[in-house]
Amino acid sequence: MSRRIGISLAVTFLLVFVGAFVAIAMEKKVEIAFSDQSGEVEISGYYDTLSEALQSEGYNPAQLKKKYQPNISWEQELHDNAKVFLACNCEVTIKENGKVKEKIKTTQPTVGKLLEAQNIKLTKWDDVYPKPKQKIENGMTITMNKVETKVKKEVKVTPYQVKKVKDSSLPMGTTKVQTVGKEGKEIFQVTTLYKNNQPIKENGKIIEQRKRIEKTDVVHQVIKIGTKKETSKSLSKKVTSSKAGCRTLSAEVTAYTYYLGENITYAGAPVKRGVIAVDPKVIPLHSRIYVPGYGWGTALDTGGRIKGNIIDVFMESKQEALDWGKPNKTIKVCPPK
Repeated sequence: MSRRIGISLAVTFLLVFVGAFVAIAMEKKVEIAFSDQSGEVEISGYYDTLSEALQSEGYNPAQLKKKYQPNISWEQELHDNAKVFLACNCEVTIKENGKVKEKIKTTQPTVGKLLEAQNIKLTKWDDVYPKPKQKIENGMTITMNKVETKVKKEVKVTPYQVKKVKDSSLPMGTTKVQTVGKEGKEIFQVTTLYKNNQPIKENGKIIEQRKRIEKTDVVHQVIKIGTKKETSKSLSKKVTSSKAGCRTLSAEVTAYTYYLGENITYAGAPVKRGVIAVDPKVIPLHSRIYVPGYGWGTALDTGGRIKGNIIDVFMESKQEALDWGKPNKTIKVCPPK
């Protein structure tokens, strides 16, 4: 009888020992990290899957599945000492220079990783908040103050100079424009960096890049000054002199106006009312001329058909020139003032 009791106790002890061993063998330890939380959650217990492990710690697996994406399947069998990472499928708003750029859902762990995944590159002048190492959280707003590039054009004008050269082939007192002046021009493309609508400065100077995209060289105006001396000749049988140095002359008076954009006279002056074209052999350039019905003018221009006692007065319009016709008038010619 006592032997049977001893055997029964031994069997009972063995079963208890084996059960405890099996229980210890079935207990698992798991480390779980959340991308939007600090630290890790350590879970020890008897479970088979990630869902069971989280539920054993009081989490709601159904809600977690909506918000997180694990690196293993929710229903995958766990092994002891497993490490699980739950990436938050977070809603994030990205703002650029005060305006909403985009709203996205992301599983990226940090601000920097998210910007990299969105192919958003930052320069040393750009600011971002939160900082790139900050963990992504649901509902987070990432604010970027990025540099803006503004491009404008600048024009630099170089005025032409007037050069006078002596010419012994021209009669003394006459001038001739050899080269019409044209101002030089350079066009630059200027690129400036702006931040918060203000130009960025480095060492007190605005950061900008200048690139010349067009250049027109300056052309200096050259005027020939006549130095040839001529013997005085009888200019016209109909010319009379006066004590004041003025003389009267019977002449055919025609009229002209602007032609194909030409606006510089033979003497290098701009054309306007009061400019009169003459034959320098009859009336020296720069002489003052009074024309009845037109008024006073100055001999500043010449013309291929202006020969002898013919002068050509400038009119502001073609119609005025046509209305003037070709009358013969007695004009008064006076020396320059």
